[in-house]
Parts: sequence; structure tokens; C-alpha cells
Amino acid sequence: LQGAFTPVVFVASFLAAVAADIVARFVAGEAPVFTVDAGAPGLSCVPFAACAGVICGVLGGAFNFGLLRISAWLEGPSRRRPAVTGAVIGAVAGVVGWLRPEVAGPGGGLVVSALSGGIAAAAVPALFVTRYLLTTVSYGSGAAGGIFAPLLVLGALAGVGLAGVASVVAPAFAPTTTAAAVLGMGAILTGSVRAPLTSIVLMIELTGNYGFMLPVLVACFASYGTSEWIGSEPIYSSLRRRLTGASS
Repeated sequence: LQGAFTPVVFVASFLAAVAADIVARFVAGEAPVFTVDAGAPGLSCVPFAACAGVICGVLGGAFNFGLLRISAWLEGPSRRRPAVTGAVIGAVAGVVGWLRPEVAGPGGGLVVSALSGGIAAAAVPALFVTRYLLTTVSYGSGAAGGIFAPLLVLGALAGVGLAGVASVVAPAFAPTTTAAAVLGMGAILTGSVRAPLTSIVLMIELTGNYGFMLPVLVACFASYGTSEWIGSEPIYSSLRRRLTGASS
């Protein structure tokens, strides 16, 4: 995520990550975060991975753009009347979560459903837009929260939707829903954060399936190239600069 670091920082981070992984396995067990039973995708999945990477690179840039614009738009009301702003946004999020519980919270349930084929491609647009708006508005309100888990949810949904399109347009290259969800998560995370190696390692670690390495590599680097081409700045750099500017 840092992008440039010294050997000392690299070694220290590496040792910290290894130690944390060992402790986490002792506490939570050896199972990965998401159980993926699908086999390794074949070479026929590579064209889909490249196309999905390009599209998710654009979606990641769009996510960054929307998050920053909504945050800037809500900044005025939040500073003047933070309680009112928080109450209104919280009430809207609560009603949406009551009507559609699967779109509320961190979104782990949606990711699991996407990986298991429990989401129809036709339902993806509505779920994607709803989750996108809830994430950007909630984060933009200034309430405590993060964007990492929501990005995974959006990526999984995007992957399922693209797999549905591919099954109609080019069925010979269409991957399984599980593979598409994994590729979407890695690609949209790369498009937003612009850290392809981090995204690749995360996808392998979260699923515990090293058979996804090749298509994940293709999807993430295609997404990275696309986000570079459209000039989308890494979201964490943008948020850090915005926060630094606000504090100064």
C-alpha cells in the first residue's frame, strides 16, 4: 500500500505479517476467510480475466470519484449539523438494511453468496448500486467505518454480473460464478487502491486457493493499467491528502 519503502521497512512488515498469520491461525483455525471449492480455472478464463480487469479498473476509478465527491458534498452539512446529517443518513441506511438485510453491514454474506452461486446475474445491478450508494454516503457522512470490505462486496457482485454477460456473449470463455467473483474482488480492489500485488496476495489468502493465481494476476494488472490510463488516483492517497488538507 505504501508503494515505496526501504529494505528495513520491507523486512519489518514481512516479519509482522508472518507473525500475525501464525497467531491468527492459532486463534481462528486454519480455514480461509472464504471457502472456495472450485478447481483451478483453465486458460480459457484468461480473456475473461483481462476484460473483467479493464471494466473493474473503470469501476474502481468510478468508486473513488463518487466517494470523494459525495464526501465533499456532505462535508458542509456534516460540519454545520453533524447530528442531523448522521441521523438522516443512519435512518436511511437502517430502513434499507431492514428491507434488504443482505446489503447492510460489512457485506460478508453477499460475498459468500456470490462465491457459492447464490446470486442471479439479473439481481446484480440493483444490489451493486444499492451497496455503492450506502457505502459512499455512509463513509462520506464522516461516521466511523472503512471501505475495504465494501470494495470486496462490489467486486464480487461485479464479477458475478460480468460472468452472466459472458455466458451469453461468449460462453466458451465464461468462468464459473465462483471464479468470476474472486477475479472481480481482486480487480476492483486494484482499480481503487492501485496496489496490484497486495490485491493478488489478498485474493489467494482469503480463498486459500492458489489455483486462481494466473487469472487473478491478469485481472489485477489489467485493472491497474486501466486505472493508470484513466488517471484515477489511489483512494487512500486521496483520502490522506483530503484529511491533511482539512486538518491544516
